[in-house]
Amino acid sequence: MGKTITIEDDVYKTLSGLKRGPGDSFTKVIRRHLNRPADTCGELEDYYDSQPPPDVNPEILERIKNERGRRSGGRR
Repeated sequence: MGKTITIEDDVYKTLSGLKRGPGDSFTKVIRRHLNRPADTCGELEDYYDSQPPPDVNPEILERIKNERGRRSGGRR
């Protein structure tokens, strides 16, 4: 059962900007961004299992993979 809430325009814009696509609801956005502390490690694991995989930029991932093990150049 849904509930109606009133939010200000700036909050609406923020929530709209956090949606991941046309199928993403405001409920899903709010759940993603409101965190209740986990009481057990099992709850934490359940939470991470319920989340979609992170969006990954393949070009950045490839660059990280190719540069692994190199020093940043700041230390000599």
